Amino acid sequence: MKAEEIKLVDQIMTALQSVVDPELQVDVVNLGLIYGIDIEDGKATIEMTLTISGCPLSSFLQDSIEKAVLSVDGIKMCQVKLVWYPVWSPERMTLAAKKQLGMLDNELEKEQIEETEKKQRIIDFSIPIKKLADEYPDFIEIMYNCGFTRIKIPGMLSTVGRVMTIRLGAQAMKIDLDKIKAAFEAEGYKVIE
Repeated sequence: MKAEEIKLVDQIMTALQSVVDPELQVDVVNLGLIYGIDIEDGKATIEMTLTISGCPLSSFLQDSIEKAVLSVDGIKMCQVKLVWYPVWSPERMTLAAKKQLGMLDNELEKEQIEETEKKQRIIDFSIPIKKLADEYPDFIEIMYNCGFTRIKIPGMLSTVGRVMTIRLGAQAMKIDLDKIKAAFEAEGYKVIE
């Protein structure tokens, strides 16, 4: 694979992290549903599976995946190829996905994920604000400094924050997403838009 294609695959994988399974509320990459990405002449072929055969959300996920992949510069066409082998199992999920779904069984796995998170703090603009605030102690202060002054109103996080994402909040408050991204990156976070 050429260096240019490797870069595109990386960009596609990043874009696919915005595609969330509506039932599990975990993105398709961390669920381990993406089996392969092939790029040829601006066409990306995504080889993927589903958690269960006959999943009623397959067309929703397919449309979301196509939209995410086509958002990557240099990709003009996208084909989603559904495969059933190897059969998906929870072992394909990342530690982060297992943690999000409460599936970590032993202390060693919990320690591994905590160490990984310490090394790489990630802010995903599509995750509810409450969840991010619970995970990162400095989140509220960074958001407040970006102009989200309502975030410190008592009860706001536990109510609206459960469904409000950074993207939706920025749109409602008319705050530039690039400003928010820069603020988090300045504090050492990786930002997923």
